[in-house]
Amino acid sequence: MKKTSKTMMGMIFALLAFSLLPSCVTNSIGNSLSGYKKNGKSIAKKASVNDPMLALTGETDVILVGDFFPTVLKLYEILQKQNPDHLGLSYMTGSLNVMYANAFVQTPADSLGVDEFDKQNAEYERAKLHYLRGRDMELDFLEGRHKGFKAAMLSDDEEQIKAMTAKMDKNDVDAAYWCGAGWLAAFSLDILNPDLISGLAPAVAILERAAQINPDYNGGAIWDVLFNFYMSAPGDFGGDPERGMQCYEEEMRVSGGKTPSPYVTYATAVCVPNGDEKEFDDALAKALAINPDDNPSSRLMTTISQNKARWLQAHKGDYFVQW
Repeated sequence: MKKTSKTMMGMIFALLAFSLLPSCVTNSIGNSLSGYKKNGKSIAKKASVNDPMLALTGETDVILVGDFFPTVLKLYEILQKQNPDHLGLSYMTGSLNVMYANAFVQTPADSLGVDEFDKQNAEYERAKLHYLRGRDMELDFLEGRHKGFKAAMLSDDEEQIKAMTAKMDKNDVDAAYWCGAGWLAAFSLDILNPDLISGLAPAVAILERAAQINPDYNGGAIWDVLFNFYMSAPGDFGGDPERGMQCYEEEMRVSGGKTPSPYVTYATAVCVPNGDEKEFDDALAKALAINPDDNPSSRLMTTISQNKARWLQAHKGDYFVQW
């Protein structure tokens, strides 16, 4: 029997055993795997407890993590379906879907050449599927915390959206980030989809509220998503360069310029539209000057961002006219 088959059989037996456990035990496992209780309240981490996700987020071998990530994702999805009322598992599974779509589906697809258009388009469809799957799970989390939240976000009622986002608190910020990020990313891959266009306002409202609650969240991650959206979206769809630059400044304040993501976003969202080749070069150089080991918990995303920066450098001619 092949090693992969043995591994899969082991997982199946483990999951069968899990399904036979009493609910108190499965809830405890869900708490441990997600960092949230069944009711969606976050669990304070003890300083002495190591984060098992560091094995993924702290890795610099992107290919290794990319090969293993689908297994992790499907395991969480199975566990979530076995315990669908556990909001923590919904949050974690949703975040993994968005993470997978961005890091291991869309990002590699972005680097495909024009001669691979069909493959690129197919990968974008896969990414959109996982973005929206993740968004829906995060909406389920937020619905479990605030009854009526999901219906309000899927409506076009501005007053309902405002009222429901006002109810959000610190326990909702993680889910809000992944929800909004997945929602806006799906739109970026299908900008003519009317359902996704109508979702722009609630997605931005969720992110803005999350940034208000925790402006320093995850080294400025919320600000990065908002910065990219406001700079890239047409004005009729909510684009706002002035607000975008405010978000960029907030991101730089939080990150201290020690993460590559804001520089890469600045290069693509500001320098390319402005035709500023020098600033483009400078931004990417700053992104590549960061040492991934300076922040071990984010080595994976630092490496992915820097890989994108190198690709942009190598393909600068696609964005600027070379005289």
